[in-house]
Amino acid sequence: MDNTLRVQHLAGYGLEVPDVAVAEQFFGAFGLNAQHPGSALHMLSGRSLASSGPAEIVVLKGGTQKRLHHLSFAIRPEDLSGFEEHLRKMGVATVKPPFGAIRDGLWFQDPWGTWINLVPVAPWAVIEKPPMVAVPRVDRHYWQDLRDPVKPNKLGHVLIFTQDWEKSEAFFCQALGLRVADRAAGKVSFLSGGTGVRDHHCFGLIKDTHRGFQHGSFHVDSLDQIGLGGLQMHKAGYKEGFGVGRHALASNLFHYTRDPWGSWVEYYTDMDKISEAWVSKDWNDLPYIWPQWAPEFWGKEMNANLEPK
Repeated sequence: MDNTLRVQHLAGYGLEVPDVAVAEQFFGAFGLNAQHPGSALHMLSGRSLASSGPAEIVVLKGGTQKRLHHLSFAIRPEDLSGFEEHLRKMGVATVKPPFGAIRDGLWFQDPWGTWINLVPVAPWAVIEKPPMVAVPRVDRHYWQDLRDPVKPNKLGHVLIFTQDWEKSEAFFCQALGLRVADRAAGKVSFLSGGTGVRDHHCFGLIKDTHRGFQHGSFHVDSLDQIGLGGLQMHKAGYKEGFGVGRHALASNLFHYTRDPWGSWVEYYTDMDKISEAWVSKDWNDLPYIWPQWAPEFWGKEMNANLEPK
């Protein structure tokens, strides 16, 4: 593969759900903004509302039960024809999907039937704020600055289940130019997009019995916003969650809330950045940083793959 031909970041994902109105209520409580451009529901982050980037971050369509519908990755507009030719040489056909043009760009299916979209997007400016430096507060109540609703800036990453873990990792690296950032050996592979200094990962694959959606993660500016976001979801009636905490691989701060279909959404901030000098590693004994009472993330409590086989 041409080393310059790489997806840049995750542009969005789609889910089929039994009740789109339930999905709109849930993602609205999470801080995304709803649009109804056609038959599907589009939930937008703050960044997509304020930029020329892909407007549809989460696309939700009606279905008999919850199921991963598609994945969307951003590419540079000048790479569109290059990706089409590259996929053709791999024997992967780019086609018009049967469900219509819910996103621009190229569409194809991976070997397991998951629809993949490559959408041309002009580069986004970096919006992440540097870590806050503690300064003395004199004659003011800081808590009064923390009452606005939490609204995520952008979609950061998605993790999915796959029954062919090694083959799936190889396909996504070959087809999309993703690169392995780290692995929890035999369990999960974290993949990064783009070049230069970038997020530790924008996509990940979890070893399981069948394909499925595990979680989507959205960037916020601070630990306060993570905590307040978790409280926001709790007050909205979505009480099952995990966090606040800090991961080992990628090192990001997090809070997860279980969605109405058994998968998860995450607020995150302060993720490791990697560069071309990064060397990936397989980790066998992966500790939790905090909290120490964390559930086994890659099994049971956090890893129930409730999608149909």
